[in-house]
Amino acid sequence: MASIYEELGYITESLKKKLIPIFAVIFAGFIVAYYLLDPVLLRMKEDLLPEGAKLIYISPVEVIMLKLKIAFIVGLVLAIPLIWHYIYQSLKVRFGLKSPVKKSQLIILVTSAVSLFLLGICYSYFLMLPLLLKYLYLMSAASGVAATYSIYEFISFVILLTFILGISFEVPIVIVFAVKAGLVQIETLKEYRRYVIVVMFVLAAIFTPPDVLSQLIVGFPLVIFYEVGIQVASFLSRKHVVTASPQAA
Repeated sequence: MASIYEELGYITESLKKKLIPIFAVIFAGFIVAYYLLDPVLLRMKEDLLPEGAKLIYISPVEVIMLKLKIAFIVGLVLAIPLIWHYIYQSLKVRFGLKSPVKKSQLIILVTSAVSLFLLGICYSYFLMLPLLLKYLYLMSAASGVAATYSIYEFISFVILLTFILGISFEVPIVIVFAVKAGLVQIETLKEYRRYVIVVMFVLAAIFTPPDVLSQLIVGFPLVIFYEVGIQVASFLSRKHVVTASPQAA
């Protein structure tokens, strides 16, 4: 049996042949995002900066570096679906894998994934971040500290938490796909539920400021969508059994 290093080497070699379209997507996303960022950054400042706080830049190139960083992240995020597609295709050829979902189901799966990601972004931007940033600002103000944020650190913080929550809303999709592909059993997900919940809150503590509110705001959606994923996967499994039974008969 091939070692994990050999399999990673195979995947890497397969991706090397697809570098041109991958870099084309990254570059296109980078260029478009870079030239559209100024009004976006201004809007983020108006929506999320607590009243009384100020944004400053502490380096002559800070704003430019911020825009370059965000533009690259946007291009990379846009390329991730393509990269995963190429990885799956290479594994499919190597191991003779069959698609766990039909094409019609795949369309529903992709649409659901995009919708949940956008929902996570909206949850972060319109609900979590205003509450969290206001809370952190009031904590600082109560200590007599003036709130003056570096624009690079402030925007990076906003984007990081927004991206994490967008990804966390993808948990049901990941669970459903893993169950359909036979990578994990529903009973296993239920059996290790308590350990997974602990891990989720630990991750929430790592990626958020060291306060209970932000950890709960990030941790609870992870737990909720983990349960949603289990229920949806269970429903689809029962539906598949019911559909298959008359055919078998």
